[in-house]
Amino acid sequence: MAGHDHTTDHKHGSMPVREQEKTFAAFIRFVSWGIGLSIGLLIFLALVNA
Repeated sequence: MAGHDHTTDHKHGSMPVREQEKTFAAFIRFVSWGIGLSIGLLIFLALVNA
């Protein structure tokens, strides 16, 4: 394609992605806690007939 520089030696899968993995794991943990707390709140509200 015009305008692309193909002179670099890119090796697929060689980029360090540890930081992205840690961020994604923290995001999943946050969402899991949020879902758990939401379900707990809904159960509490159902039990007290609010």
